[in-house]
Amino acid sequence: MTSSIAGEIILIFSVMFVIITLASLWFVLSASKMKHKKELQEKKMDILDKHFNEMIRIECPYCKTIYTANVNECPNCGANTKKILFPEIPTT
Repeated sequence: MTSSIAGEIILIFSVMFVIITLASLWFVLSASKMKHKKELQEKKMDILDKHFNEMIRIECPYCKTIYTANVNECPNCGANTKKILFPEIPTT
């Protein structure tokens, strides 16, 4: 009689241990997936920003020189005013 009660108590605690272990592993796994997804999103945004900045061209309103967006002033006349030209998207 006492061995069956002890066996049931051990069984209950072992089942609780397994359930708690599985729940904690699931929580850790989902947290790591969310972190990985966030890192991938940040990398994607960095790549998009880099390519977008490479595509943007600026036209000087004074001398009409076209230059890249990473330059603060016109390389030809030194004007600090910027007019952003976005690339045209093909419509085919």
